[in-house]
Amino acid sequence: MPLSSYFLQQLNAAGLEAYAKRLSFLDDAAFLSMLMSDYATYGVTEVEDKQRLFRLLRGLNEEMKSKPRAPVGKGPAVAVRPAEDLLDLDAHDGDLLAHACGPAMQLSPIEKGNDKPRGAAAAVPPPFSSGPASNEEDPPKIRVVVRKRPMNKKEKERGEDDIVDVHMARASIIVNETKVKVDLTKYSEKHQFNFDEALDESVSNEEVYACSVKPLVHTLFHNGKASCFAYGQTGSGKTFTMRPLPVRAAADIFKYLTRSEYRDISLYVSCFEIYGNKLFDLLNERKKLTILEDAKKRVVVVGLKEFPVDSVDLLKQLIEESGNKRSTGSTAANADSSRSHSIMQFALKAGGPEGRLVGKISFIDLAGSERGADTFDNNRQTRLEGAEINKSLLALKECIRALDSDARHVPFRGSKLTAVLRDSFIGDQARTVMIANISPNMASVEHTLNTLRYADRVKELRKDKNERAPGGVTPGEDPHYYAAAQRGAEERDKSPVKDAKPRLRPPEKIKADQMAAATPDSYDDDDDVVDIGHDDEIMSEHNRMLDTILVEEELLITAHRVHIEETMELVRSEMNLLAEVDQPGSAIDQYVERLDGILTQKLKGVEALKAKLDRFKEHLKQEEIITATLNPVAKPGGRR
Repeated sequence: MPLSSYFLQQLNAAGLEAYAKRLSFLDDAAFLSMLMSDYATYGVTEVEDKQRLFRLLRGLNEEMKSKPRAPVGKGPAVAVRPAEDLLDLDAHDGDLLAHACGPAMQLSPIEKGNDKPRGAAAAVPPPFSSGPASNEEDPPKIRVVVRKRPMNKKEKERGEDDIVDVHMARASIIVNETKVKVDLTKYSEKHQFNFDEALDESVSNEEVYACSVKPLVHTLFHNGKASCFAYGQTGSGKTFTMRPLPVRAAADIFKYLTRSEYRDISLYVSCFEIYGNKLFDLLNERKKLTILEDAKKRVVVVGLKEFPVDSVDLLKQLIEESGNKRSTGSTAANADSSRSHSIMQFALKAGGPEGRLVGKISFIDLAGSERGADTFDNNRQTRLEGAEINKSLLALKECIRALDSDARHVPFRGSKLTAVLRDSFIGDQARTVMIANISPNMASVEHTLNTLRYADRVKELRKDKNERAPGGVTPGEDPHYYAAAQRGAEERDKSPVKDAKPRLRPPEKIKADQMAAATPDSYDDDDDVVDIGHDDEIMSEHNRMLDTILVEEELLITAHRVHIEETMELVRSEMNLLAEVDQPGSAIDQYVERLDGILTQKLKGVEALKAKLDRFKEHLKQEEIITATLNPVAKPGGRR
């Protein structure tokens, strides 16, 4: 049945007469239950028109609620969405907000091809206060959303161009990369990517939540384990995107908890960071944590403090406290970059803090991803942080791959990050949402493309293996190298002395290669494009060295602890020996022999520790040499 004349009149009165023809094919129920994600399907793409249509639908739903009858006498009474389930536009400072995501936004790209026309027979969901619909569609195991941030003030002052085009209706991203030919003429190369959702700079945080996290909330009450993480270059808006999501999710969870069948369930919140290879509780004075496996192979974060939360205001205080204690640092890309992975976990438990776990969701704000070049002009600690961050990002991607392909084994032991998120990756109820954040300016084009390729490879796993696009994926690094580096690290754990020293070419050889890379022979003859990239072989040497340093750092610290324990034991033996020699009739020969043995043992321990320290110092010097060689190559990166 076509749209009633009453609703058509309301469209004209709201200044939306241009869309009346397309919307007239909907029946009244489908029109009243339209989602903001459906607007583009009927040609409503302008922000102002979206706001007008949103306000109109909100008003009509309010009207239908107070007068439950068919307008203008056409057809039966229309069941409508109540006001509680609609977002108040005016209450959010004029942000462009979204309705809750419908089934069409929960399908993967492959499944979208079989999706029925929206509104054809769409049943209006029941009131939210009565709980989720029994036939609520389950979200896919993995969902990839890309969000573009707006140009900031500094980028506008520098006169930079916006090179990223977002087509929300088609869920596609186009990056217009400027390149230079040999004759110095510029041209634009287009890179297109398709995802589950593509969000431009006009989209509010509420709409991001609606199309990413909100579909996961109902799964938490059915033994669901979900994870949502933001990935992207530092300064691309990850923390800005992630910070409001837990608050909105908690608000929806509290609505569920008002139901009688859920009243014995409580929400418990914890937050910790993974800095390098260590865990710290951000809500308990940065207390150091450890992870262990229990008898049921479940990973337990020992010492993590959970707080019962019964209001959104209390949650906001916890988020503010954890944010203030998170580790940050300076890189070439951002003066205040997050150098740790921050993880906030919501645990729904029945029967108190030690009760049965009903469901859990983790919000992960990943550390800023950079190419190795972005940390060359910083201290060694920042470079080591970058290497550890990239390794953990690779391990996370491998777990997501295994999750989406229903693999029998999920490699969660690849890093501390994936180890603590193990239960979010396994089981039929495991769900993951990836929000990739990108910057729009030309200076960040390499980061943007790396982020999109990372996200695209995660999304592309749904395809057949032979159809996947070739090429590197991990931000600024080669994933094949990282897999080999990880295997090498495991081997070095077993035999640290044999494999500790990596292959390293003399600085003179590296400089010769560096000069060769700058010659005209390095131009791409096929498309006349200047190749100003880094020397891959030198980069591989540097990455191998960083990997070796990270492994040896742990070995050295462990050896130092063992040495202290052994030394304390020897000191106790010396004290007992002195007490014995003071006794009448003690044998001086026995005293001398035992003291000699103790001193010899102490000397061996010191020499062994000193050898490890000297080897570690030598590798630090070699890393400085390679960094000094790479630095002239890395600094010119940026606009081309």
